[in-house]
Amino acid sequence: SALGAKYLARPDAETLLVVGAGEMARWLVRGHRTVRPSLKRVRVWNRTVERAQELAALLESDGIATEAVTDLDAATAEADIITTCTRSREPLVKGANLRPGTHLDLVGGFTPDTRESDDEAARRSRIFVDRRESAFDGVGDILAPIASGAIKESDVLGDHYDLATGQVAGRLSNSDITFFKNAGGGHLDLMTCETVFAQLGKELR
Repeated sequence: SALGAKYLARPDAETLLVVGAGEMARWLVRGHRTVRPSLKRVRVWNRTVERAQELAALLESDGIATEAVTDLDAATAEADIITTCTRSREPLVKGANLRPGTHLDLVGGFTPDTRESDDEAARRSRIFVDRRESAFDGVGDILAPIASGAIKESDVLGDHYDLATGQVAGRLSNSDITFFKNAGGGHLDLMTCETVFAQLGKELR
Protein backbone atom coordinates (compact mmCIF):
# COMPACT_ATOMS: atom_id res chain seq x y z
CA SER A 1 0.00 0.00 0.00
CA ALA A 2 2.73 2.47 0.88
CA LEU A 3 4.56 1.68 -2.35
CA GLY A 4 1.35 2.28 -4.27
CA ALA A 5 0.96 5.63 -2.52
CA LYS A 6 4.56 6.50 -3.27
CA TYR A 7 3.77 6.31 -6.99
CA LEU A 8 0.19 7.56 -6.92
CA ALA A 9 -0.58 9.90 -4.00
CA ARG A 10 -0.03 13.63 -4.34
CA PRO A 11 3.32 14.70 -2.86
CA ASP A 12 1.59 17.40 -0.78
CA ALA A 13 -1.02 15.10 0.80
CA GLU A 14 -1.83 16.23 4.35
CA THR A 15 -4.87 14.28 5.56
CA LEU A 16 -5.01 10.48 5.82
CA LEU A 17 -8.35 8.76 6.44
CA VAL A 18 -8.20 5.20 7.78
CA VAL A 19 -11.37 3.15 7.29
CA GLY A 20 -11.30 0.24 9.69
CA ALA A 21 -9.54 0.00 13.04
CA GLY A 22 -8.27 -3.57 13.08
CA GLU A 23 -4.74 -4.85 13.63
CA MET A 24 -3.51 -3.77 10.20
CA ALA A 25 -4.63 -0.14 10.49
CA ARG A 26 -1.77 1.08 12.69
CA TRP A 27 0.82 -0.28 10.28
CA LEU A 28 -0.89 1.19 7.25
CA VAL A 29 -0.63 4.60 8.91
CA ARG A 30 3.09 4.07 9.48
CA GLY A 31 3.61 2.97 5.90
CA HIS A 32 1.76 5.89 4.36
CA ARG A 33 3.49 8.42 6.62
CA THR A 34 6.86 6.97 5.61
CA VAL A 35 6.33 7.64 1.91
CA ARG A 36 4.33 10.83 2.49
CA PRO A 37 5.94 12.74 5.38
CA SER A 38 3.73 15.66 4.30
CA LEU A 39 0.83 13.97 6.14
CA LYS A 40 -0.12 16.14 9.11
CA ARG A 41 -3.26 14.50 10.43
CA VAL A 42 -4.92 11.10 10.57
CA ARG A 43 -8.63 10.43 10.90
CA VAL A 44 -10.04 7.03 11.81
CA TRP A 45 -13.51 5.67 11.05
CA ASN A 46 -14.82 2.31 12.20
CA ARG A 47 -18.29 0.80 12.43
CA THR A 48 -17.71 0.49 16.18
CA VAL A 49 -16.83 4.00 17.35
CA GLU A 50 -14.98 2.72 20.41
CA ARG A 51 -12.50 0.82 18.24
CA ALA A 52 -11.81 3.97 16.22
CA GLN A 53 -11.24 5.90 19.44
CA GLU A 54 -8.85 3.24 20.73
CA LEU A 55 -6.78 3.35 17.54
CA ALA A 56 -6.77 7.15 17.57
CA ALA A 57 -5.47 7.12 21.16
CA LEU A 58 -2.79 4.60 20.24
CA LEU A 59 -1.60 6.69 17.30
CA GLU A 60 -1.66 9.82 19.45
CA SER A 61 0.61 8.05 21.93
CA ASP A 62 3.03 7.57 19.02
CA GLY A 63 3.01 11.33 18.44
CA ILE A 64 0.66 11.24 15.44
CA ALA A 65 -2.13 13.85 15.36
CA THR A 66 -5.21 11.62 15.14
CA GLU A 67 -8.94 11.85 15.73
CA ALA A 68 -11.81 9.38 15.49
CA VAL A 69 -14.64 10.42 13.18
CA THR A 70 -18.24 9.22 12.90
CA ASP A 71 -19.29 10.73 9.55
CA LEU A 72 -17.53 8.66 6.89
CA ASP A 73 -18.96 10.57 3.93
CA ALA A 74 -17.76 13.91 5.30
CA ALA A 75 -14.34 12.51 6.18
CA THR A 76 -14.04 11.00 2.69
CA ALA A 77 -14.64 14.41 1.13
CA GLU A 78 -11.83 15.97 3.20
CA ALA A 79 -9.15 13.29 2.79
CA ASP A 80 -6.09 13.37 0.54
CA ILE A 81 -5.33 9.66 1.03
CA ILE A 82 -7.89 7.05 2.08
CA THR A 83 -6.75 3.60 3.18
CA THR A 84 -9.36 0.93 3.89
CA CYS A 85 -8.76 -2.26 5.85
CA THR A 86 -12.12 -3.94 6.43
CA ARG A 87 -14.00 -7.07 5.40
CA SER A 88 -17.06 -5.10 4.37
CA ARG A 89 -19.57 -6.64 1.98
CA GLU A 90 -21.13 -3.23 1.33
CA PRO A 91 -19.15 -0.38 -0.31
CA LEU A 92 -18.02 2.08 2.34
CA VAL A 93 -16.21 4.72 0.29
CA LYS A 94 -18.55 6.43 -2.17
CA GLY A 95 -17.06 7.77 -5.36
CA ALA A 96 -19.35 10.80 -5.33
CA ASN A 97 -17.60 11.98 -2.15
CA LEU A 98 -14.04 11.75 -3.50
CA ARG A 99 -12.58 15.15 -4.22
CA PRO A 100 -10.15 15.69 -7.10
CA GLY A 101 -6.62 14.62 -6.22
CA THR A 102 -7.56 11.91 -3.71
CA HIS A 103 -5.63 8.65 -3.57
CA LEU A 104 -7.72 5.61 -2.61
CA ASP A 105 -5.90 2.57 -1.18
CA LEU A 106 -8.13 -0.51 -0.83
CA VAL A 107 -6.60 -3.23 1.32
CA GLY A 108 -9.23 -5.27 3.10
CA GLY A 109 -11.54 -6.90 0.57
CA PHE A 110 -10.05 -9.96 -1.12
CA THR A 111 -13.04 -12.09 -2.13
CA PRO A 112 -15.74 -11.63 -4.81
CA ASP A 113 -18.36 -10.62 -2.24
CA THR A 114 -16.30 -8.04 -0.33
CA ARG A 115 -16.41 -4.39 -1.39
CA GLU A 116 -14.81 -1.33 0.19
CA SER A 117 -15.66 1.21 -2.52
CA ASP A 118 -18.53 1.59 -4.96
CA ASP A 119 -18.65 1.53 -8.75
CA GLU A 120 -18.51 5.32 -8.97
CA ALA A 121 -15.16 5.37 -7.17
CA ALA A 122 -13.74 3.04 -9.80
CA ARG A 123 -15.37 4.91 -12.67
CA ARG A 124 -13.84 8.25 -11.62
CA SER A 125 -10.34 6.92 -11.03
CA ARG A 126 -7.10 5.91 -12.65
CA ILE A 127 -6.99 2.30 -11.44
CA PHE A 128 -3.93 0.30 -10.43
CA VAL A 129 -3.38 -2.97 -8.57
CA ASP A 130 -0.54 -4.61 -6.70
CA ARG A 131 -0.45 -7.59 -9.07
CA ARG A 132 -2.72 -8.21 -12.03
CA GLU A 133 -2.91 -11.96 -11.44
CA SER A 134 -4.23 -11.43 -7.92
CA ALA A 135 -6.57 -8.54 -8.73
CA PHE A 136 -8.51 -10.43 -11.39
CA ASP A 137 -8.75 -13.58 -9.28
CA GLY A 138 -11.95 -13.03 -7.31
CA VAL A 139 -11.44 -9.50 -5.92
CA GLY A 140 -14.78 -7.72 -5.59
CA ASP A 141 -13.49 -4.15 -5.80
CA ILE A 142 -12.16 -4.91 -9.30
CA LEU A 143 -14.53 -7.56 -10.64
CA ALA A 144 -17.81 -5.98 -9.48
CA PRO A 145 -17.42 -2.64 -11.32
CA ILE A 146 -16.32 -4.58 -14.42
CA ALA A 147 -19.40 -6.80 -14.16
CA SER A 148 -21.71 -3.80 -13.80
CA GLY A 149 -20.16 -2.02 -16.79
CA ALA A 150 -18.84 0.88 -14.71
CA ILE A 151 -15.34 0.10 -15.98
CA LYS A 152 -13.69 -2.26 -18.44
CA GLU A 153 -10.84 -4.65 -17.69
CA SER A 154 -8.60 -2.36 -19.75
CA ASP A 155 -9.30 0.45 -17.28
CA VAL A 156 -7.00 -1.33 -14.84
CA LEU A 157 -3.94 0.52 -16.09
CA GLY A 158 -1.11 -1.33 -14.40
CA ASP A 159 0.38 -2.92 -11.32
CA HIS A 160 3.45 -2.48 -9.13
CA TYR A 161 5.71 -3.86 -11.81
CA ASP A 162 4.44 -1.38 -14.38
CA LEU A 163 4.68 1.57 -12.01
CA ALA A 164 8.14 0.69 -10.70
CA THR A 165 9.60 0.26 -14.18
CA GLY A 166 7.89 3.34 -15.59
CA GLN A 167 6.01 1.34 -18.20
CA VAL A 168 2.77 2.98 -17.12
CA ALA A 169 2.33 6.53 -15.86
CA GLY A 170 0.61 6.79 -12.50
CA ARG A 171 -0.80 10.16 -11.55
CA LEU A 172 -0.95 12.52 -14.53
CA SER A 173 -2.09 15.62 -12.63
CA ASN A 174 -2.88 16.85 -9.13
CA SER A 175 -6.58 16.56 -9.92
CA ASP A 176 -6.50 12.85 -10.79
CA ILE A 177 -8.26 10.45 -8.45
CA THR A 178 -6.09 7.36 -8.12
CA PHE A 179 -7.37 3.96 -7.04
CA PHE A 180 -4.99 1.24 -5.83
CA LYS A 181 -6.32 -2.22 -5.04
CA ASN A 182 -4.00 -4.21 -2.81
CA ALA A 183 -5.13 -7.81 -3.19
CA GLY A 184 -2.25 -8.78 -0.94
CA GLY A 185 -0.68 -12.07 -0.02
CA GLY A 186 1.99 -13.00 2.49
CA HIS A 187 4.09 -14.51 -0.32
CA LEU A 188 4.50 -11.03 -1.81
CA ASP A 189 5.74 -9.66 1.52
CA LEU A 190 8.27 -12.48 1.79
CA MET A 191 9.48 -11.96 -1.78
CA THR A 192 9.91 -8.24 -1.11
CA CYS A 193 11.85 -8.87 2.11
CA GLU A 194 14.07 -11.38 0.36
CA THR A 195 14.88 -8.84 -2.35
CA VAL A 196 15.63 -6.10 0.19
CA PHE A 197 17.90 -8.31 2.30
CA ALA A 198 19.73 -9.56 -0.78
CA GLN A 199 20.40 -5.97 -1.82
CA LEU A 200 21.55 -5.02 1.68
CA GLY A 201 23.90 -7.98 1.67
CA LYS A 202 25.51 -6.78 -1.57
CA GLU A 203 26.00 -3.29 -0.14
CA LEU A 204 27.55 -4.61 3.08
CA ARG A 205 30.03 -6.72 1.12
